[in-house]
Amino acid sequence: MKTRLNTLLMIPVTIFALIFSLLLSSCSSDSSSNTTSYPKNVEIMYRVTSTTTNSTAIVQYKNETGGNTDVTNASLPYTKSLQRTVNKNDVLSLGYGTNTNQTVKLEILVGNTVVKSQTFQSTSGAVTYLFE
Repeated sequence: MKTRLNTLLMIPVTIFALIFSLLLSSCSSDSSSNTTSYPKNVEIMYRVTSTTTNSTAIVQYKNETGGNTDVTNASLPYTKSLQRTVNKNDVLSLGYGTNTNQTVKLEILVGNTVVKSQTFQSTSGAVTYLFE
């Protein structure tokens, strides 16, 4: 009889412990899912397209080391892909220049996701992206 009573008393305690542990786990936050750790290796793609011209005087982008690379007389559409290790607050940039007003679209992709896109109707333009 005592064993059966102890077993019956243990059921509510077990249920309480189970509910309590579920509540604790659902209320805890996983900071790793909300923040990104740095440094990290990312795939970067730069795209330059136009509906009014098939070339630019210059395309400039941040390269694998964080320096600038200039491509003169770039044919459009222009695409450059690279791998780079980035830190928090590193900046990517992409710019262009033409001799006459043109409609040019600049895009920066990180991990196949467009993170910056802008269309210009001028002789030059640039976009930047900050790793936060």
